[in-house]
Amino acid sequence: MKYKFSKYIGIIAILTLLQGCSDFLEIDNPSAVTDSFYYTKKGQEKLLVDIYSKYRSVFNTGQLQYYGTDLYMAITESPDERMFNGYDPSFNSTAGVVGPYWSNLYRIVQEANILLTRISPDEEGMTEDDFNSLTSQTKFLRVLAYYYLVETFGPVPLLVTEESSIITEVERTSEEEIYSFLIDELISCNGILPGVASEPGRITNSALLHLLGKLYLTRAYKPFNQNNDFENAAKIFDELILDPQRNHYLLDDFKDVFDENNQNNAEIIWAVQYGEDKEYSGSGNPQQSLFGINIVALEPELFDKVQDDYSLMQRGYWVNPRVHELFTDPVIDSRYDKTFQREYYVNNKSSEHFGELGIFYPRWNDGTDYTNEAQRFYPFKENGEYVWYPQSTALDVLSTASDRMPMLNKFKDTKMQWGGPGTREDVIFRLADTYLLCAEAYLGAGNNTTALQRLNEIRMRAATSSEDKQAMKLSQIDLDIVLDERGRELLGEHDRWFDLKRTGKLIERAFDYNIFVQKYNNLNKNHLLRPIPQDEINKLSGLIQNEGY
Repeated sequence: MKYKFSKYIGIIAILTLLQGCSDFLEIDNPSAVTDSFYYTKKGQEKLLVDIYSKYRSVFNTGQLQYYGTDLYMAITESPDERMFNGYDPSFNSTAGVVGPYWSNLYRIVQEANILLTRISPDEEGMTEDDFNSLTSQTKFLRVLAYYYLVETFGPVPLLVTEESSIITEVERTSEEEIYSFLIDELISCNGILPGVASEPGRITNSALLHLLGKLYLTRAYKPFNQNNDFENAAKIFDELILDPQRNHYLLDDFKDVFDENNQNNAEIIWAVQYGEDKEYSGSGNPQQSLFGINIVALEPELFDKVQDDYSLMQRGYWVNPRVHELFTDPVIDSRYDKTFQREYYVNNKSSEHFGELGIFYPRWNDGTDYTNEAQRFYPFKENGEYVWYPQSTALDVLSTASDRMPMLNKFKDTKMQWGGPGTREDVIFRLADTYLLCAEAYLGAGNNTTALQRLNEIRMRAATSSEDKQAMKLSQIDLDIVLDERGRELLGEHDRWFDLKRTGKLIERAFDYNIFVQKYNNLNKNHLLRPIPQDEINKLSGLIQNEGY
């Protein structure tokens, strides 16, 4: 489903009236035209598309997904990067990231409440199937917004109906009550939507099962868990994995999952849509440009701006060098070479080396002798120090960086213009993730045998050859093994911070892996929640700040 912004400008303009001054809970009563429009099937369908489109911003807020984890690091030490990547003592409620994130999620809630309050099976042209589909999709999107709100900020105001006046006083609803509501909402919709989307980007029952299982799994770690949460999560994930209709299945080759000519394939459960049409793509999907180097700026005599060869890398995030070492045998684990681009051929036609190998990065464990006769050769380490990334015990860690690193190549986008908006889908849920969540759920339930089976199915798919499948199988499993596997399989994809928080491993692994966390030495349990935006606290009575901010 392409998000057709140009055709909804009037709608979006009207929706800005709902945001008020606060950008959060101040909901003005819409104009008479708006009231009439949103009581129609057409208006509700267009409002639903606008809700979908807002998830682009949710998943583009990488500071809350990548920073401050074990797999990724910030590239500088700006105020937000010191706070969210290093958890330094300046971390406070005026941080520039949390305000827009909070506002956008509550706009999703606002619009979902409007739709759910106004929709009726008796509207002109509204069939029972239409009503059930619109309602279920909207509930899913509202549940997902609340999942990110409650995991990011803890207890938050739970608003489930359209408000007709400006809200000035709120009450923070307990996480326990919110989780109970979210799970009940998805249960009420289970079985209504199709297993496969009618058009790309639509929520399906498969997506609903994936999220429902994740809610049970997340609650299972919390003080208010219910005894069967791990078991329920495992059962739901298996319902999706073992689906007799085979709506979704693992592709045979990991590389095919991310083939730009194979988007919305059978492994993809839900992906946020972009596309090549500039009218509908907005600012585009930035994923192809976030993890790597600006090769043209660094080696202009060798490389020219050719999108088919590589993207213009904004280098939004550094991949932690220890991520490479997670691939314990990158020869038999095909994901290593299918995730990282290690060879760059000279494409500057004015160079005497045109067509030759310009830059070569060996596999991390190849040593310093295998140069492959490249013009530029960068081994993983020299004299025991990482070369590709800024990893040092020095206080000024950035001064040691060579700024030369392999690009994360799984999101390569040749359909876009150099430096323009990315066109590819943004994969949010895929079945390999479901397998790994299922392994985690079985592990929590004490069924290590099935947990290991689910995890090994992902590992065997990654084997370079059929002969390597047995070598890829593991014989034991624990939470760290699951998180390591998620790091290999899902590198560059979303929610790493939330995964570490869910499993209770954020403090341990961030401190162990992330040199900025080590440098500031300030990460503590208060950081398991982010600060509520101070601007909202100033405007809303009852909205109390999280501890430690």
